[in-house]
Amino acid sequence: MATFNGAKYIREQVDSILSQLGVDDELIVSDDGSTDGTLDILRAFHDARIKFFNGPQCGLTYNFENAIKQASGDYLFLSDQDDLWEPNKVERMVEALQDADLAVHDAWICDQHAESTGVSLYDMCAPHKGFFPTLYHTTYIGCCTAFKKRILKKLLPFPPHIVMHDYWIGQMADLYYQTTYISDKLIRYRRHGDNQSALTTGKSPLNLYQKLRYRWWIFYYVLKRCRQ
Repeated sequence: MATFNGAKYIREQVDSILSQLGVDDELIVSDDGSTDGTLDILRAFHDARIKFFNGPQCGLTYNFENAIKQASGDYLFLSDQDDLWEPNKVERMVEALQDADLAVHDAWICDQHAESTGVSLYDMCAPHKGFFPTLYHTTYIGCCTAFKKRILKKLLPFPPHIVMHDYWIGQMADLYYQTTYISDKLIRYRRHGDNQSALTTGKSPLNLYQKLRYRWWIFYYVLKRCRQ
């Protein structure tokens, strides 16, 4: 979990995660300098499975990279700080990962109170695979993603010029590993005024030049990793 000033919703999210973890599991928190009590809320759980690390303070993408680097488990789940996990998420995703290296699930689009709008992520953005379709338009959504630790050989370190971590992870996994989409809606994807994703705003913050440049860098670094 990458955190930054997430105090408003993080207690509910962590409750929904910890209830599914075993005694030997861990919740890695990379915090990028929160000033709103986020870490105080997390420490109040008094749960040894929550492990804290200082983030790099250079944006969401590299905060997630820092969290991923600290993980020791065989299965890694990416988590936002403001959603809610459905009770069967861990079980269902581990099951999906028996036949794949990376798995993505559907999610309910919810309001700020985590009440479903009746629309899912897959309704808004039908999943697809394939290197070039994914390069054109990724459907790998970080908070819906879990993967095996073995793919870190290709993923890390994150290269420069990467705008979003899930774009990079999905593109690498799609080219070098086995990926799968499942139809289960396993989180409540909370949308509120502070969200940054294009799924919330309805459009990308990047102009055409930035989009082309970003895809070029993705293409370049993905192919460069083939030597590893």
